[in-house]
Amino acid sequence: MNKWHLRFAVTANCNFNCKYCNTNNNVVPELQDKEIKEILIAARRIGIIKLHWTGGEPLVKKDLYKYIQYATNIGYIEQSITTNGFLLEEQAEKIIKSGISRINISLDTMDREKFKRITGRDGLEKVLNGIYKILDISTCQIKINMVVMKDNLEEVNTFIDFAKNINNKYKKDRMIIRFLQFFPCNPNQLKEEGQQYWKDEYIREKDIIDEINKKENIIKEKKERVIGDNPTVKYYEINDTLTIGILAMFSWKYPCGGCFKLRITPYGYGSCCLNDEKMYKVIGNSLEEKEKILRQIIERRNTIIENRKDRKHYRRKLGEVRFGEKGKQIELNEFYNIISQKEKNEDE
Repeated sequence: MNKWHLRFAVTANCNFNCKYCNTNNNVVPELQDKEIKEILIAARRIGIIKLHWTGGEPLVKKDLYKYIQYATNIGYIEQSITTNGFLLEEQAEKIIKSGISRINISLDTMDREKFKRITGRDGLEKVLNGIYKILDISTCQIKINMVVMKDNLEEVNTFIDFAKNINNKYKKDRMIIRFLQFFPCNPNQLKEEGQQYWKDEYIREKDIIDEINKKENIIKEKKERVIGDNPTVKYYEINDTLTIGILAMFSWKYPCGGCFKLRITPYGYGSCCLNDEKMYKVIGNSLEEKEKILRQIIERRNTIIENRKDRKHYRRKLGEVRFGEKGKQIELNEFYNIISQKEKNEDE
């Protein structure tokens, strides 16, 4: 079970309204204290010792640090969190003391006006202050996730310079930058407006690498050097000072990385694979039943790996795991057809 980790989306609520994500931004009911703790216990009983807190935005969850501390107390030895960083500065000391060991921060631009345009909030300064706070009070590794679009492609090297300066001040790989191709994965792309925005902002993996190479020469790095990460990410090293990752799922045709993630949704359902439409209701059951259900989910992964060799890291109901039922399904080929037509029109 050492490979497995519990990916716990503890809330669907978010304090940002990112254009490429979920514009509805409705406030939804939170999981109850008893359910959260019993899920943590059940996962720990079956041998899971790694925990990744996600959302929505997990730091909008009231007293999240208490659940981090609870997880530490019952034996989780590694806890990470993915956050937009807006509330990080004010909660930094509590989450570090409670047991967080790695922090992933979603940050797409270093330009204040562009930040407001993308997220709907004037929050760049708060996010940067949160990053500096974590650097000053802990030894946590920080991974910056930048969703790369036409709108911010020219900032790729700005992020590289930012991380190099951080690593020079603290230590190598204290900060890692991951460049994420903007690809269809959220409810906004269920609507024509969202699909149009994606089509207008779409860039290729090659565009990211070409932008990097305007200033740097990148060298492929062994994957083993990056702990606790998506197995699909390609890593590179820049001048022996910085590790960067590229995740271009659309360009790569959504390969399955064979991960070991036991996902719990903000609505209390469990799944072992983003591509698997079967969801298990975990909440509303006794602790003993929760443990049995989590074991079933893990067993199901083995069946999927064995019998579905052609699976993709794609869910037809975009964002369902994070945001719940959102309506119609979209087949992956529809998005490739959109880009094919776009590229054809640009060539004419």
